[in-house]
This record gives sequence, C-alpha cells and structure tokens, in this order.
Amino acid sequence: MACGVLLLTACHDDKNATPASAGTITLYATISVSDVMNELIKGYETAHHVKVNVSYAGSSTLAKQIEQGAGADIFVSADMDWAEYLVKADKAQASTPLLNNRLVLIYPKNMPITIDMTAQTLDGQFDGKLCTGQTDSVPVGKYAKQALIAKNWWQGIQGRLVETADVRTALNFVARGECVLGIVYATDAKMSDEVGIAGEFATTDHAPIVYPVVQLTQSTNAHAFYDYLQSDTAKTVYQKYGFGVVE
Repeated sequence: MACGVLLLTACHDDKNATPASAGTITLYATISVSDVMNELIKGYETAHHVKVNVSYAGSSTLAKQIEQGAGADIFVSADMDWAEYLVKADKAQASTPLLNNRLVLIYPKNMPITIDMTAQTLDGQFDGKLCTGQTDSVPVGKYAKQALIAKNWWQGIQGRLVETADVRTALNFVARGECVLGIVYATDAKMSDEVGIAGEFATTDHAPIVYPVVQLTQSTNAHAFYDYLQSDTAKTVYQKYGFGVVE
C-alpha cells in the first residue's frame, strides 16, 4: 500500500501554534490503540522526562472535540477520514499514515459458534445480535458496513445490528454475551480472553484500515513525540501488539 506523508503548509490559526505546557504533551488517541500507546507513553516519559496526558475514545468523538478547541497536541485516528476532517478544519500541522489493522468476526468464548465466511448469508447462521461501531461515523463500524455489503450480508443483518460509540464497547458487549457476534479489529480481539475469532474479513472486503498520526500543534514537545511514534522503537512495539506498520 502506498501511503505518503501529508505536509500542511497553509496558514493556521494562532491556537494551532500554541505550544504545549513545558514538559507536557496531550495525546488524543482512538481507544483501539490504548494498550500499545500506554506502553509507548511509559517508555517515552521515562526516557525524555516529559509527561504525556492521554485521552482515549472513538476517533469521531475525539476529532469533533479537537475541532471544537480541545487542547490536544497529537491525534491518532483509526481511519484517514477523521484526519482529513481536521485538515479541512485547519486544525492539523502534519499527518502521516502509521498503522494497519485487520477486521475480524468475534463471538463470546462461552458461547462458541461456527461461521462460514464464504456463505451467501450471515443472518441465518446465528441467533441474536451483531455488535460493531456506529456504521456512519465510527471507523470500525464504517469498515464493518463495507465488509458486510461486499459479502452481500448487509441487507439481512441490518435489523440485528447493535451500534456502539467505539470498538472497545463493541468488544465488551460480545465478551459479556450481550451480542452473539461482533465485528472488531484483530488487535482488539487479541486483547480479550473472553472472545474467540469466528473468521477474518478479506482486506478486499473493505477500505484499507489505516491509522494516521496527526500533529496538531507546533510545540517542540509535540513534534518530538510525533517523530517518536514513527520511530523504529515504536514500530517494534506496534508489531508486538499485532498492528501492521505502514512503510
């Protein structure tokens, strides 16, 4: 996949140029990278004596907060759309594609189920609800809808969808057995001992799952952390958690 670096040279509002407080960085990141980011943040704070304040939520929620003036220095999104949203809102200094992920179908471990991923329909293969992110705004839900449409499963499943504000909520619904199936990222499924993977969607079933990192301010701390998230050190940690790295 060819993904280039987007450098932004247009004029920005003064608030975009406001540095972070001395010795601090504010990171807004999609909740699906929370585990890997917590490890990276711990190492960075120790090595650089800088405090990283982090907020995790759905990409759409965070992007809208940033647009409305939330004081973040760095944003990690689960899709390119919300990075572009901030570019168009003149809130970003630079954006770089960073990570890849895969889309999987999960079930509760205590309610095992076999799904034929090549079948013409999905709705006849299980009873109950299927959970994923909001299909019109949350990246995992958008990818899920694309995949269901590609497999001609969308029409039969719409009335049984439970749509959530972020991928971890969808994961937890399945882990608790409130939904019989869920569509989440492979990395999220890996983090739970309470779900199993029924199948993986082909990468051709949906748009490429690309996580960009966005620099929002011009502070020295923000730029250094932006570079760190793209470093070889960080890439090794991403891969440990199951993410692909955009080269």
